[in-house]
Amino acid sequence: MSSAHQIASFRKVSAGILASAHLAAREERPQVAKRDLSLVLKRVAPALGVDGTAYHVLDILLGLVQADDFNAGRRPVVAISNQRLAEYTRRTPRTVTRCLKKLVEVGILAYRDSPTGRRYVYQNTGGSQDQAYGLDFTPACFNFQAFKDQAASFQRRIKALQEAKRAVTRFSRALVDLVDALGCDYQDYISRLDVILDLDDLEPVEKAKRLEGLYLEAVATFEAQAIEAESENETDMSSAGDIGVSPLSITTPTDSFGSNRNRTCSNEQEIQDHADNGYAVEEALEKEPGGAAIRKQYPKHQAARAAGGKSAETNLDGVSIGLIKSACSNIQEELGLSFSNWAMLCNATDQLRMLIGLSPAGYQNAVERQGRYLAAACLAVVAEKALRNPEQITSPGGYFRAMIDRAGDGKLHLHKSLHGLV
Repeated sequence: MSSAHQIASFRKVSAGILASAHLAAREERPQVAKRDLSLVLKRVAPALGVDGTAYHVLDILLGLVQADDFNAGRRPVVAISNQRLAEYTRRTPRTVTRCLKKLVEVGILAYRDSPTGRRYVYQNTGGSQDQAYGLDFTPACFNFQAFKDQAASFQRRIKALQEAKRAVTRFSRALVDLVDALGCDYQDYISRLDVILDLDDLEPVEKAKRLEGLYLEAVATFEAQAIEAESENETDMSSAGDIGVSPLSITTPTDSFGSNRNRTCSNEQEIQDHADNGYAVEEALEKEPGGAAIRKQYPKHQAARAAGGKSAETNLDGVSIGLIKSACSNIQEELGLSFSNWAMLCNATDQLRMLIGLSPAGYQNAVERQGRYLAAACLAVVAEKALRNPEQITSPGGYFRAMIDRAGDGKLHLHKSLHGLV
């Protein structure tokens, strides 16, 4: 049947309406299941500009079309009047007419008009269609793969846009915190930050790239000045003007040195004598009080001790990754992350570090002092507190360094802070 026979004379025809009518008139319609078509159409609707009442109308039509009508020899036609659709959507018939025209022009539906303009479906006694006039989903079957690719592309674009917006927020906060921590010498970076943020015609992706470059430049400048200041301090502390000091004479009898040397050698020799038979380590543990208990407990705390020694192990008492995930919910939502395990938390440290304006050298120093697990946990806590109450923490980087110092003194109660955040 030609497209001219499918479109009533009273319709104002456009290029999109003619294209859909041409697809509806083609033979050998692709076999597409109703369930698959519905999912793709709902995913691609935002990319096609189908929203609001038009999306509501599409949802109603997908609910009314029969799954068997997508089989060979039948047509996926919905015979419902504009008046009934207006009652379902609580809109005027004129609004429904505009929505249907939108769905036809984007290639989802086609007008299959009867000679009288009415919409109806006649079936014979065998259940097959004799006549079907109304709104035809045949164009959507032909455009199924194109809609599927368009929906995937739209989702990728939306995800990239969201990541770019998060990056703009992250680098902006990092720059402000860095300048607040370092003083007025870095105020120029705030001015440049405001200029970039005020560029409304700049895409978020490009804006994020510029802010990242500005932040890295500020960090590089700070590190260069720190290295220069350290070099000047070393020059000032040279030994050019030192006072000569006479050496102290040794007053300890040499016998004590000899006895200490003999005692040390004897202990080392005792362990060395057993080194060849493979039992040196086990016997060394057994010679210590509670050696058997130490051997049993060591595997349990091996990861903690390897991360930061006894201090890190003590400071992580009562701290679990589940507690961190519950306490730091805001920062996970802000960055689009999930702290489901320690590895995911450690992988997110670069983003957390930039969020609080902490330099890579500052974080590396914390890792070397207390291990990567404790450093990552402290970083997450500081970022969460700074996000919830930015007025109370004026220098998140300094707050983080203070936590690491308290951990070194054994005065850090990280589990209490996490429970307080929960």
